Amino acid sequence: MRSFSEKTTIDMVTQTQGGEIIHKERKLTRIILTGLLMAGLVGCAPVQKEKGFREVAGRVERVPEKMVSITVDPRMELLAIVQHFTSWAQKGHIKSKTAYKDDVDHYFGRFKDHPVVAYFENLINSNFAYDAPVQFMLYHNDPPALVQKAPYSDYLIKRAGGEDNLTEFANELRSFARRTNFMRFYQAHKPLYDTLIAEVDSLFDGQNYVQTLEDFYGESQNSYNLLLSPLFSGNYGIPIKSGAGYDLYAVIGSCSLRGKRTTFACLNYLESITLHEWSHPFVNPLIDQNYALFEKSIALFEPIKRMMQRQAYPNWRVTLYEHLVRACGEVHLRAKLHKDFNKRKALEYQEGKGFWYISYMDSLLSVYETHRKQYPTFSQFVPIIADRLSQISVADLPERITTFRGPLDAIFSRTDCIHLIYPTAIDEESINEVKKDLENFARFLSSARIEPVLMSDKEALETDWQDKVGFIFGNPRSNLFLGRLEIGIPLRFRDNAIEFGGKRYEGRGILLISCMPNPFNRKLPFTLCIANRPEDLIGAGSRIRGPSEWYVDYIIFRSDEKLDAGLYHKEKGKWSLTPQ
Repeated sequence: MRSFSEKTTIDMVTQTQGGEIIHKERKLTRIILTGLLMAGLVGCAPVQKEKGFREVAGRVERVPEKMVSITVDPRMELLAIVQHFTSWAQKGHIKSKTAYKDDVDHYFGRFKDHPVVAYFENLINSNFAYDAPVQFMLYHNDPPALVQKAPYSDYLIKRAGGEDNLTEFANELRSFARRTNFMRFYQAHKPLYDTLIAEVDSLFDGQNYVQTLEDFYGESQNSYNLLLSPLFSGNYGIPIKSGAGYDLYAVIGSCSLRGKRTTFACLNYLESITLHEWSHPFVNPLIDQNYALFEKSIALFEPIKRMMQRQAYPNWRVTLYEHLVRACGEVHLRAKLHKDFNKRKALEYQEGKGFWYISYMDSLLSVYETHRKQYPTFSQFVPIIADRLSQISVADLPERITTFRGPLDAIFSRTDCIHLIYPTAIDEESINEVKKDLENFARFLSSARIEPVLMSDKEALETDWQDKVGFIFGNPRSNLFLGRLEIGIPLRFRDNAIEFGGKRYEGRGILLISCMPNPFNRKLPFTLCIANRPEDLIGAGSRIRGPSEWYVDYIIFRSDEKLDAGLYHKEKGKWSLTPQ
């Protein structure tokens, strides 16, 4: 078996297909469409970027027009609003209170008994969820007509339990859109949508994402579309067949709050998600075509199986999709776009979420880039990746990969059960208040298919933690279990204050949320929710509001104000804020 520390090289083989690929010089020029929505005009005016020219054999030619569209799509908003009144909202929508949510409740609340809500609930219970309804909406024109543009795919028909169910769902959505005058609501929120779009466009300005993608993969798609949904908490990459190619859609939820509204303006999150979702249509078919080769490495799935399945990646094939898309889109391509991109930190982050083989794949991508004459398209190189994976074993992995390394959002893929440990060395009234708040957090965990176990610090002292994950609330004075725990992060406790990373935090409202390895089994995580006062623990489980805020190892709050957040430096099992 080949060691992971071994420098990656490959024996070059003669290619029987391919040839030279033209590296196109493309510049995306922004076109901002302005003006008011008028009668008959559907959809929020998208921000679009147009490619210009390329040089071929010493002459300049105009590149066929290809648009990158950024929009808040009325089809997705209609879907999201119907979902808002179903059980899916608890799982697939943002948890934060926003003015937009209030508007949805105020405008549509009296229609929550419309037949479409019950019909959709039945579809959700039959697993017509996640990407399926999102893809379904893209097969139609805008509401209220929702004219079907193309025959439904076999995938959608299977997910819905038959084409008749899809037809009926579309009919009910049309009825809801007309009865509620949905487009009136949509048009009234155009100023909000325009703001969300403008924030994203500002972050994307100057980046040639289409050129970067197509030059790397050596293929071209018809169009690239970014759909922003203020209610969604998940992200979906949807390719829709159109002529000889595909229209690619990245449908994404917001990353954080900005006042009383959501925002998508988090560059790391936004860029990673977009390149990730747009990479799937390039990568997935290549894994499918070469799966007989990839199947030889299926033994690599077993040690990460639980973590992958917790993230809705049920088998080795889908796990390969996610590994390679993350290696290509979220790490390699972003490193090409930004000279100061910290590739090591990005790879460690993915490894922490259970993608243990991503660094090895990244090393192979570097080989691909240096041998593009030999492998002009990614499709010609994928068999090399499949072959190399079959030559390694889990024993080749360094210990730093198999131990828990954070970040906070990697906790939930490591376990099906989280123990919530409340403090008892405080007054009885405070104990009851903290327990009541943790019961609310427990309900949230249950909705995310994680079993919550509420226990006291005294019970925790009598528990075997070798195979368990704990969330520990309080401080060493108030939580007896925490008082005896070996803490492997730069944290010290003083009277009415904590010292973290060399800084002192005291007074009201201070809350530190941090992950760390379980001292009894470093492959599993612990999470600390540290407060000087018991009352400052209230709401700790909901303090982190947006997905991007979970992509760190620690966050410090004073009341609702975020004071600091970041990743630890991890070296030889020691977690610190600065490299040692």
